[in-house]
Amino acid sequence: MKSFNDIETWQALLAMSEGRQLNQIADENKVSLAALIRRIRNVENAWGLTLLSTNKPIRLTSVAVKLLPDIQILCKSHRKLQKSFEKAKNSQPFFSGHIHFAVAAGSLGSQTTNRLLIEFSTLHEGIEFRTEIGPKIEEVLNGTCDVSTYTGNLDLSGLEAIPRGRAKYFALASPAYIKKFGYPREPSDLAQHFCAVFCGASRARTKYLQKGAEKRAVIYGKTITSTDILFLKHIVLQGEALIIDLPLGHSALEIKQGKLIPILDGWHRNFEPLWVVTSENKWKDPKIRVFMKWYAEAWSEELKKAEDSLRTCLNEIFIKEILN
Repeated sequence: MKSFNDIETWQALLAMSEGRQLNQIADENKVSLAALIRRIRNVENAWGLTLLSTNKPIRLTSVAVKLLPDIQILCKSHRKLQKSFEKAKNSQPFFSGHIHFAVAAGSLGSQTTNRLLIEFSTLHEGIEFRTEIGPKIEEVLNGTCDVSTYTGNLDLSGLEAIPRGRAKYFALASPAYIKKFGYPREPSDLAQHFCAVFCGASRARTKYLQKGAEKRAVIYGKTITSTDILFLKHIVLQGEALIIDLPLGHSALEIKQGKLIPILDGWHRNFEPLWVVTSENKWKDPKIRVFMKWYAEAWSEELKKAEDSLRTCLNEIFIKEILN
């Protein structure tokens, strides 16, 4: 019954219901795939229920899907309890000093990041942040930067990293742009359009789009390229261009408000893991560990809220290809 009482077992099933793969879930929890599957199989054997399919790809069974509402309640209660413990611990005058934090330019300019840093500083009155545009992996490794965010696959040598969700991207245009220039449905249609193109330190220019198992190269028409995603978003909102890779966190509100319209019928940039990282040496500092864990969880929750807010205003193809 040990696996039944292990919250990570239920968190793994909940993560699968949100489209995550078991091997990714195992990596993030720093356990082997075999060990994770064994935990779930132990629950199955104890109760005589089948939660995972026996064929590949491994999926949740109909029995597991029926149990998901209760699993969600359990995991939510666990997170609430964890926050209560953290709040009780954080209320003590334990931490003080600066945290040098490098964040992608678009995130640094967003209200979400500002609000989260202020919230953490409120919980820990002795903490002050010094922020700059990132990512700064080399600076983290050599100790001149405490913590950095990162998007994409990461070489973990010399680093301690905590996942904070997945970057998902929408291809978007304003209603005014679509009315004037038409609705592009295929990646090949982009050659006839004016495109706002992001290319910066946090991620490279989008070269391919995918839909299901299919992948196609992007051939842009006229372009304006920038390292400032918020500048490009402004251009798109003004109806002067379209964009094929605006992160969900920067677009959910405008999509819901009808100011931006998803285009390309589900073709999208591949999802990428999001991280918050520090050096192995800085990880020994309690204030760094507490901040990273808190920030990773808070950011994951922000992304989940953004996704949930879109499920009622998108058609099935965008929910299937991007949100699921």
